[in-house]
Amino acid sequence: MPTQCISERRLSVMALAFSSLFSTSAFAEGEADDKLPHIEISGERSHYDPRPGKVSTATRTATDLRDVPQTVNSVNMEEAASYGAQTMAEALAGVPGITNNSDTRFDSFKIRGFFSAGDVFLDGIRDDAQYVRSLGNIERIEILKGPAAVLYGRGSGGGVINRISKQPGADVQDSLKVFAGSYSRLGFAADVNKVLSEQWAMRINVGREHANSFRDDVNSSRQYIAPSLKWDDGRTSWLLQAEFAEFDRTPDRGMPAWRRNAGSPYQLPPASRATTYGVPSRDYIKDSTLYLRSTLEHRIDRDWKLRYTLGMLHLNSIFDNTFATGLTGGNNNMVARARWQQNLHQRNWQNNLELEGNTVTGAVRNDMLFGVEYTVERRQPTLYSRSPSSSVSLLNPSKAPDALAPPALSTNSLHRADGIALYAQDQLTFSPQWKMLAGLRWDRFAADSTSRTTGGGRAARTTSALSPRLGVVWSPLADHSFYASYSKSFIPSGGADTVGLDTGTGASIVSNNALEPQSSRQYEVGVKSDWLDKKISTTLSVFQLDLYNRRTQVSSNPNLFVISGLERNRGVELSVNGQLAPNWFVRSGFALQRARIVEAPLCRGTNCPTANLAGKRSVGVSGANGSVFLGYAPTFGFFSEAGLVYEGSRYVDIANRLDLPAYTRWDGKVGYRFSKTELTLAVTNLTNRQYYSSSTGLSQIMPGSPRSVLLSANHKF
Repeated sequence: MPTQCISERRLSVMALAFSSLFSTSAFAEGEADDKLPHIEISGERSHYDPRPGKVSTATRTATDLRDVPQTVNSVNMEEAASYGAQTMAEALAGVPGITNNSDTRFDSFKIRGFFSAGDVFLDGIRDDAQYVRSLGNIERIEILKGPAAVLYGRGSGGGVINRISKQPGADVQDSLKVFAGSYSRLGFAADVNKVLSEQWAMRINVGREHANSFRDDVNSSRQYIAPSLKWDDGRTSWLLQAEFAEFDRTPDRGMPAWRRNAGSPYQLPPASRATTYGVPSRDYIKDSTLYLRSTLEHRIDRDWKLRYTLGMLHLNSIFDNTFATGLTGGNNNMVARARWQQNLHQRNWQNNLELEGNTVTGAVRNDMLFGVEYTVERRQPTLYSRSPSSSVSLLNPSKAPDALAPPALSTNSLHRADGIALYAQDQLTFSPQWKMLAGLRWDRFAADSTSRTTGGGRAARTTSALSPRLGVVWSPLADHSFYASYSKSFIPSGGADTVGLDTGTGASIVSNNALEPQSSRQYEVGVKSDWLDKKISTTLSVFQLDLYNRRTQVSSNPNLFVISGLERNRGVELSVNGQLAPNWFVRSGFALQRARIVEAPLCRGTNCPTANLAGKRSVGVSGANGSVFLGYAPTFGFFSEAGLVYEGSRYVDIANRLDLPAYTRWDGKVGYRFSKTELTLAVTNLTNRQYYSSSTGLSQIMPGSPRSVLLSANHKF
């Protein structure tokens, strides 16, 4: 579109103009050794130690976990990939306080009880599009628990999930990995890193795989290529990254719950866990994504540096999807189906300019960060629907295409959002025992949606918000740090999991768009400790997270929402990670949560919820979850690991009519390391436990995978 093209040209010109401001000259004599980025390597910590050295998601700067007054989890993708994890849902299984609510079309999670589908980032750049993400070029995944608007803007408040990509470096070895496993899974991944000169380095990651499934006629294939180039002269560095990925698969939205009649309770799906309700010969989903990122960093002097990041995400997502919508027939022995088609185009641009440095005022050291952010998001979904499409048997559904007319146009819209933000953060060190983290951000978010269908309308809304953050860390003992923190976040109209406003013309539509932002606030206290001469680290936290001005969709009118008051989650979280003894390692975490709707409106009339929601458990949130793994990992020779993933019961719907039972899944692996080659045999769900992994409604319940095996060989050059 002309307006979009002009905006993109302006952003490209901004990037080029900014890069020309900086000289590439080296430091003066005596400063040449102070190169960027600064990488700290600890000789005391094994490569197989699950603890990260420092994290960046919590403060947008490299910070020790002990100095962050919130809970942070880190997932090493090398470890997750050894078990065959290829999606974020698989990689984050067992992370305490995270529940998988992903749909076959896109990634979605609840962090500490609240939806976080739009709170996903890549190297600190917002990635709120609806698709299933590739992990082939990811080094680790960091999860910051609780509101993070002070650094990242609008969000659900449960937390943020930030993927950290692989980058060129002098200490990276070339590698080639091939693997094969259950359900005809076969693939490879190559990682090539080259130091071209004293200033230049490049890296390229490429991979492809294909797999069938334990689900009838469901298969998938994915491929990716991710080149990166870095220039660093000691004072100025420039990192250029690109990634293209495709994920082509058969859509599978799970199984419907069953009940004998309208007055009886819901029960778990009676069909076998392999049963699907689509049309595999016709149905498909294909996500194609292109990332482009430029990070330019310039050190002004020893204490201060500037960083400019320009990121672009382009997504094409198309699908033809037939899926179950509910039960029909005399004994509810038939399943009604709907058919939807989509052609989605989305393009996001993000500009981020930051000034980072430190000063000393008297006895106080200030590590400060100042930032300006400008984002442009354009989303164009075109949807075609037909409902109902047909009915099939509940226990033995037909997979043949029906002879009904093709779906008709349902939605053709253009959603636009522009955001600008200013933020500041200060990490104050008063003494070795006392530290404080304080931050404040101002956001202005403008959403504009236009319907291109006949009789469609247009809606626009601009929201401004302030987001504070305050935390204190007290270390009375060298190995123990107590902390307390408060943080706040907001979700404006048109800026939830995806950008867009309702474009109808009725009074209810107008009122929906005019609703005040949802807001969240968290109070957290905890203690972070090191044990056994810093070989083991633990975090124990207690939190209360509130979502107020909470919106609830009215069941009798899908275009009407009401402000249903307050939803609250109170919980305790404990993690234990590190080295128990020479070559023995533990990685674990466990969370107890009590997520409830505390206050809900009691309205009367036809446009009101059919149930009183106050006191109901939050949908899709387990009361307890976590994992514990114990591994033996010497540098060479035989290695092994075994552990369990636990997920408590979760309600499928907001009225709490059906809950998925709790389950414990056992995983393990064995292998052998030669000097350059590593062979691994990993088994997921060792005991072949039957369980349900996730749901997105009463008609879409996803069973967990049976026992699966992955054999991989990884050779380093």
